Amino acid sequence: MDPKVFSMENRTDKSKDSDYILVGGGLQSGLMALAIAHHRPEADVILIEQNSMLAGNHTWSFHATDLVADCAPWANQLVESRWPGYQVRIGNRTRSISIPYCTCSSSHFNAVLTQPATDSRRRILTKTKVEAIDSDGVLLGDGQRLSAPVVIDNRGATRLDANQYTGGFQKFWGFEIKLNRDWPHANPIVMDDQIDQQDGFRFIYSLPMETRRVLVEDTRFSNNPSIDRDECWDKVRAYLESHGCHDWQVIREEHGVLPMPMAGTMPGTGLPGLAGGYRGGWFHAATGYSFPLALQVAHTVATSRGSELSDQLLKLSTEHAWRAHFARFLNRLLFELVKPQTRYQIFKRFYRVLDEAAIGRFYGHRFTPWDAFRIVVGVPPMGLRPMNFLRSFSKRSTYPIPTQPSTQSLKVPG
Repeated sequence: MDPKVFSMENRTDKSKDSDYILVGGGLQSGLMALAIAHHRPEADVILIEQNSMLAGNHTWSFHATDLVADCAPWANQLVESRWPGYQVRIGNRTRSISIPYCTCSSSHFNAVLTQPATDSRRRILTKTKVEAIDSDGVLLGDGQRLSAPVVIDNRGATRLDANQYTGGFQKFWGFEIKLNRDWPHANPIVMDDQIDQQDGFRFIYSLPMETRRVLVEDTRFSNNPSIDRDECWDKVRAYLESHGCHDWQVIREEHGVLPMPMAGTMPGTGLPGLAGGYRGGWFHAATGYSFPLALQVAHTVATSRGSELSDQLLKLSTEHAWRAHFARFLNRLLFELVKPQTRYQIFKRFYRVLDEAAIGRFYGHRFTPWDAFRIVVGVPPMGLRPMNFLRSFSKRSTYPIPTQPSTQSLKVPG
């Protein structure tokens, strides 16, 4: 793209405080800031976060294939840990996946975003509350107003979103463990269901961050959002002991409850104004993975003229709409059409019928119609009635994609 498009002289209103205001200091805003610094180093960016540190307390995982060529030059710096592949262990079947697997912790993410850079035009405001957002500025909690031609709300899901995403949840409690002996697995095990299958499909997820440091999570696909820390710890402790580990120290914990929508808004259509990340619907409804779509949104923001940004995001939304519908159908299949004790069969089939390229495309929200066909066509899980399957498959979202995104004033809770 012609760099003159992004010259400071082309800013239409030089009285503005910045070229971009990014509200929220999580994954989406961070990716946007890095993409803008790469594609438009002359641009001023204000990133606003209400907490004292960016990125909260998370571990983001993704496939290396998600770092597509357009994004890799600026996003590779976020890869904190990388493994050549991983395993899944479902229903007494083990499969090794030779897709490189990556993670980024909140602390690493914060360090990358806040590292000193002489050519950086990035201004990060922490401990700063945003009271209101409109199309060309934000009102801060202290009464100050900041303005920019591009204002994007990336603060995560609103309270109202929970009313749309009823029915299914992916919930987890993770413990980062320091061991007194080496962890026996060199690569991640992203699903190990060799524990009791109460409360839906349940599995242990483990990431060997170092030879004697591992993140172990108790994860469930459940119909209710409640989660008990002590009960999760009991399962993690038993898992550690089953792997020969009896002396450890818990150095960090993280937990979450991710709604898995069966209907609701499509990517890019959730709110008036420009919204990214979970707030804007830019996440994989069937997996909870947000990194791949957040990358694409960040790339679109950084490579589009301000006047064309809404149209370009609408184009990206339209491109992913059918995939978002299909992902919501998979959630209906998982949470409505099969019994909790047979949910594992859906995941077992997924890893049995798809090759590695298709698995990478699915998690990256780039899957093809043929990939979708392979996932759902075959011997059905026990108890699934074909007529219910067909009716659910034909169900559409209650929120159609608009002909153009709204840019009206937006006020949301901080």
